[in-house]
Amino acid sequence: MIVDFIFDVASPNTYLAHKIIPGIEERTGAKFNYVPCLLGGIHKLSNNQPPFIAYADCKNKSDYQMLEIDRFVKQHGLTNYKFNSHFPPTTIQIQRGAIAAKELNIFEDYFECVIKAMWENDKNISDIEVLKEVLKDSNLDVESIINIVTSQDCKDKLIKNTDDAVNKGCFGVPTFFYDDQIFFGKDHLYQLEQYINSSK
Repeated sequence: MIVDFIFDVASPNTYLAHKIIPGIEERTGAKFNYVPCLLGGIHKLSNNQPPFIAYADCKNKSDYQMLEIDRFVKQHGLTNYKFNSHFPPTTIQIQRGAIAAKELNIFEDYFECVIKAMWENDKNISDIEVLKEVLKDSNLDVESIINIVTSQDCKDKLIKNTDDAVNKGCFGVPTFFYDDQIFFGKDHLYQLEQYINSSK
């Protein structure tokens, strides 16, 4: 049972979903396959807008979104979460790095490193030099990662991942695909879990 998890570390909801996925895997026996995509590309291809733009003129909606995140954080005891002061980030290098990390079989270590840097440690990892330093501090092979990140093959893979996600129905992140079904957002993970259990 494989669930494709369409993600971009640009979204705080990617972090929040990631934190509760292990529990779902344990309860259902499903395995989440993390698929790096580019959120900006998803929005452009699907004619969607990020919430901070779409609701810029609706203060109540923007305020509610922050309240909803705060409730989620408290519900799941995610006390290390901190909204990044450098938001919104540019994550194209980070997402290419995720593809590189998969090729190098260090994806889990890489993802934990960048997601914590972004949503716990308030790092400006849009800056490639900051990203390199964060990776170095986690004892990751920065040179090997960057060599892949700058390759055309890596660039093409990120584009393909993004195109494929939108073609399947994705319009934002986090999005989950399982058994030809789509589930969007951290708040619908309970529906995904119910669906997995009912389809066993």
